[in-house]
Amino acid sequence: MDCLENAMNLLMTFYSVMVVEHYMIFLLISKAGSDEIQDQLLNTLRDHLHKEDSMLRNMEGTMICLGNDTTMAFKDFLKNVHDGISLTDDPEFISNYINNFDNTIKDIVRYMLIHDEIMSRIIAALRIKIHAYLKNLT
Repeated sequence: MDCLENAMNLLMTFYSVMVVEHYMIFLLISKAGSDEIQDQLLNTLRDHLHKEDSMLRNMEGTMICLGNDTTMAFKDFLKNVHDGISLTDDPEFISNYINNFDNTIKDIVRYMLIHDEIMSRIIAALRIKIHAYLKNLT
């Protein structure tokens, strides 16, 4: 149970922070008509991805004990975060973001939808583990 309890604590802390930040990013995307919001969106997205990377690295060892499905979803999510960091740090992407925002925002939206979906898979896999554990208690 220690592994499951640690994983639940780490993931739920992570999840509660990330849900708020994902909502904030989606809100910025929906309001991204002005230059000020566009700058704020890119900076918020970058900060968010770096925060996720740091938190995920701290959880990496704990996720192994949750089984293959959860571990694979966790690795997919970590790769997705690294892909997002690479994307938002790419000079060509930044140039396109500045010069052709309307097309670039579509890339960000697609990325964030996939990003959010992978996070949901991790939480769903964790719920299955928790339910199985609780059923064993009855």
